[in-house]
Amino acid sequence: MKVAVSGITPPGCAIAALLAEAGEEVCLVGPPEKIERIYERILTVRQVWDGRVISVDVEMAPYPAFSPDVLVFAERVQDTLAAAEKLLPWCREATVAAIQEGTKTEQIIAKVFPRDNIVTCVLTLGANCAVPGEVTINFKGYMVIGKAYDAPGWREDMVMNLMSRAFSTRLGKKIAHFNCTRLLLNLPYCIPAIIGETVQKTFTDPEMAEAAALLLKEGMTIIKKAGVHIEALPDLDEKGLHDLVDSPLPEASRRFMEAVASLSGCPCEGPVLGSIENGEASEIDYQNGELVKIAKALGRDAPLNELMVRLVHRVEKTWRFMTKEEFLSCVRKAAPRQEPRQGL
Repeated sequence: MKVAVSGITPPGCAIAALLAEAGEEVCLVGPPEKIERIYERILTVRQVWDGRVISVDVEMAPYPAFSPDVLVFAERVQDTLAAAEKLLPWCREATVAAIQEGTKTEQIIAKVFPRDNIVTCVLTLGANCAVPGEVTINFKGYMVIGKAYDAPGWREDMVMNLMSRAFSTRLGKKIAHFNCTRLLLNLPYCIPAIIGETVQKTFTDPEMAEAAALLLKEGMTIIKKAGVHIEALPDLDEKGLHDLVDSPLPEASRRFMEAVASLSGCPCEGPVLGSIENGEASEIDYQNGELVKIAKALGRDAPLNELMVRLVHRVEKTWRFMTKEEFLSCVRKAAPRQEPRQGL
């Protein structure tokens, strides 16, 4: 199958490499300046859990080198619209696999591509890329595939068959609910970007884990208010997530620390910090910021997540990470008062 992968991002490079290694004809599409940074145009994927290293020679170009059967969008959310507009003339008939990071990717693509071309993919993938083209995968969960619009069954089958070459896949009937669950689980990962530490170092601190639990509790309240059913994802199942947010804060903090520790012992920075360290605008407006928008549409407030958006933008503007003490002071002022807290 001919596959174009749009996005020289950690997920984009990982997907391109894994599909090429599985025998698909792959072209990784991105800006020339990003392509030039990849040594000899070789993609390397290191899997932490088994030590396996995959190196593949993948065709790379600013535009697809062929008319693809499947166009995989693995761009950062804020880059998706420009990429879609650029690629439409080459990929108008392609089946579009939208890799979701929040709730907006498929909606952005649908502004350009026919809605019935789009199949949604919710992927759990802990991927970091410290060197261009060299991806470390800390954990690889399954990919949930479904239709947000009215794509015919054969397009959904095409994406399912393709992605099953590289990932464990399952069909999601109510894909919007999986999108919102993924959004909810992403909420705490802005915290490492604010203090400039890895995910593991940040959340081995009980006070920082309490802040993460507070974000999840606030997020769950909004998601429930929106009428969304939480769906099981590999990094935290439905029962585990409900048990966490329903627990008293110290217990919720402990559960969150255990969940993070179970994912991978290999240090990872998370997508928001990764963008900041690369000198790029982060995805914060499409993660915590998206939850704030959902809350406002429901006539509710999400003060902690709104705070996270402000703090990440402050770091982007000033290039100065906050100290733990500065961060926790801000959280104390914004956190709900009705629940007793130990560290905070």
